[in-house]
Amino acid sequence: MKKIPLIIGFLLIFVAFAGGNSALAAENGAGFTMEALLPDNQLDNSSFFNLKVTPDSQQELSIRFTNLEDVPLELSVSPNPAFTNKGGVIEYSDYDFPKDSSAQYTISELFSKPQTVKLKANETKDVTFQLTVPKEPFSGTILGGFYALKAADDTEASDQSISIQNRYAMVMGISLIEDTETAVSPELKLNAIKPGLDNGHTAIFANLQNIQPQAFGEMTVDAKISKQGSKQVLKETKKDAQEMAPNSNYDFAIDWKNDPIEAGDYHLSMVATSGKKVWKFEEDFTIVNQEAEKINQQAVGLPEPDYTWLYILIAVLLLLILLIVAFILGRRKRKSDEEEK
Repeated sequence: MKKIPLIIGFLLIFVAFAGGNSALAAENGAGFTMEALLPDNQLDNSSFFNLKVTPDSQQELSIRFTNLEDVPLELSVSPNPAFTNKGGVIEYSDYDFPKDSSAQYTISELFSKPQTVKLKANETKDVTFQLTVPKEPFSGTILGGFYALKAADDTEASDQSISIQNRYAMVMGISLIEDTETAVSPELKLNAIKPGLDNGHTAIFANLQNIQPQAFGEMTVDAKISKQGSKQVLKETKKDAQEMAPNSNYDFAIDWKNDPIEAGDYHLSMVATSGKKVWKFEEDFTIVNQEAEKINQQAVGLPEPDYTWLYILIAVLLLLILLIVAFILGRRKRKSDEEEK
């Protein structure tokens, strides 16, 4: 039987933030552990790097990796920035994630380059990264994590028709702060509103941006869309447990319920709540014909258009044309007959 090269990606992530034992990942099949070797400027007893740093300084940070397997393994380790993914969850999986317009610095900018770590069977090894704190002071928190991705492990199914690829990763958190006395309050901003596709389905996206260097969570977002000048709600999406990384943005998706996007003038009413913080947004936006048609053509799950009335109209027009032609030809024939007489 010819083998079908179907690859199933399975990503297990253990994030070491706010305590916890990194060895937990081994219980879930990662096959390795990572431990932060905490320096003197650690702020607390957390298992991740929670550091108070000073401007224009340098230091080395080390992570201890242990291979729990009886075979060698290879890890790609990178100092990644924290960002908010499209689901409204803080994530650390992309070293090259674009820098937010409100961010002063990112973790990737402050640390040395990613490394490839090779561990022999049951070997323990310390891996060191260089942290360079800029001369210009920063406020709030710079958040990220050392992201360790295990090299692909290909496992063939028993019928040898499917190739399954398991990917495992762990994240050791990094939190940098210079001023521990001044509290920074998060601030939410509404940016562009535009139509698009969410997993292939029609949606309206409202870009939310946390413009302050302070993470927050437990956010509820309730978004309603109506036609401009109308109070009737066309579509509404409400989501709980949303998170925002410091200085980050994401597109909040408002489900269009598998209906086609129609051109027109709309109004967005949105309320976001996190703790005692409440943000209210009222914004008009317009969808043009070309934009709507392109999205509808690419969407999945849209109902097939009903052309029945179009077919009836065409049939009526054709019949009318035939009647007119027959009438004209009939008049000409009668006229010709009269002239002959």
